[in-house]
Amino acid sequence: MVSEEPSLPGAARSGLPVLDPRPFRELLDLGSPAELIHELIALFEEDVPVRLTALQKALDASDAPGAMMEAHQLKGALSSLGLARFAELAAQIEAQIQEGHLGQAPRLAESLPAAYEEALRALNTAYPQR
Repeated sequence: MVSEEPSLPGAARSGLPVLDPRPFRELLDLGSPAELIHELIALFEEDVPVRLTALQKALDASDAPGAMMEAHQLKGALSSLGLARFAELAAQIEAQIQEGHLGQAPRLAESLPAAYEEALRALNTAYPQR
């Protein structure tokens, strides 16, 4: 497990690691080239800010279905990269919306930019460009 620094407030703080290296380790164990990891990190850098913006727009518009879809997709993408703490935050946002507490989701969403930065730092530390 990599980095468990408690830099995120409230709901995002948990016993979960910022980065669980197992998904990337499994790719490498299956014979994927190391370059694939860097490509996935680059996709993370491109895709996640777009998803965060879409989620925020849906929350601002009180669009529960749109916000839930964005949070769900974000959760899945983050989980597949082993970004456990960030994925948990997305899961909490999705759960709040699903339970009819759309008004609670923006408070949780305030932590998303910090979670993104924390995850990106963890990825770049664990898998530095050569």
